[in-house]
Amino acid sequence: MTAPLAQILQAIAGQPRTPGELARQLGTTEDVLGGMLRTLHAGGFVQEAQSGAGACSCGPCALKSLCRNAESDTPNLSLLRLTARGETYLRRSLP
Repeated sequence: MTAPLAQILQAIAGQPRTPGELARQLGTTEDVLGGMLRTLHAGGFVQEAQSGAGACSCGPCALKSLCRNAESDTPNLSLLRLTARGETYLRRSLP
């Protein structure tokens, strides 16, 4: 069985997701998921996927074509994406 935090990372790995999308995909609520997301964010495993924020500058990002915040005039949607640390953890935790 995969650990809950690894399941969240795995769900985010393929495409940036909002907390609501993650909650629906994982069969939980945003309230329950919120604590785990805060833990992952504080640990450096996930970050906001928005133009110009941290390592997500919509320049060389491999997820730019999937990102709903890239070159958008609309407000950010609180999308989450994996950091390099999150990707490394996920590779190690999956069989």
